[in-house]
Amino acid sequence: MKTVIYTRVSSQSQDNQRQILNLKRIADEKNWKMKRTFQEKVSGTTRANSRSEFYKMIQYIENNSIDLVLISEVSRIGRRVLDVLNSVELLHKKHTGIFIQQFNIITFQDGKEDPIAKMLLQMLSIGAEMENSMRKNRQLEGIQLAKLNQKYKGRQKGAKATPSNLLEKYSDVYDLIKKSDLSLRRIAQITEHSINTVRKIRNIASL
Repeated sequence: MKTVIYTRVSSQSQDNQRQILNLKRIADEKNWKMKRTFQEKVSGTTRANSRSEFYKMIQYIENNSIDLVLISEVSRIGRRVLDVLNSVELLHKKHTGIFIQQFNIITFQDGKEDPIAKMLLQMLSIGAEMENSMRKNRQLEGIQLAKLNQKYKGRQKGAKATPSNLLEKYSDVYDLIKKSDLSLRRIAQITEHSINTVRKIRNIASL
């Protein structure tokens, strides 16, 4: 089978290599022909169709009849249920299945969806979204507790975010600027950030 690898991490400081090495090892063990690797650094809450590497992967699949997309776990596709299911449906329509290392399952094979794999995928995507919500709640609770203890002061008045912090915060914008030829206005529409923010990230990226 012809396969591609898709990996995602949430910030610029994280590394995709562990996911890539593990998936390459599995492809070798199963004698799958690994054609290409797509990797990006963008938040899992960013819609898949707004990610530059995911978009490139879909284009590549359309032109090369790929059988499987290899991912380490469901949350690599996204952390929102609807986004995950839409992405899976898009791939299935192209007769491309997803291999999920986390549970060693394939969602689509020999022209058919695996109903058990699809049901498990739905459950896992719900779990990924819940996990993301719980993480945000824990962060808010931590801030509230720190405020009660008079330890949290928020951003100091007049303080400026460093370029590296801005690139990490707006990693979806940064990725599209570096990896696509889209206009600043189009990038702003895709990422749902202001044109001024996109322009600021463009200027930092060009330094």
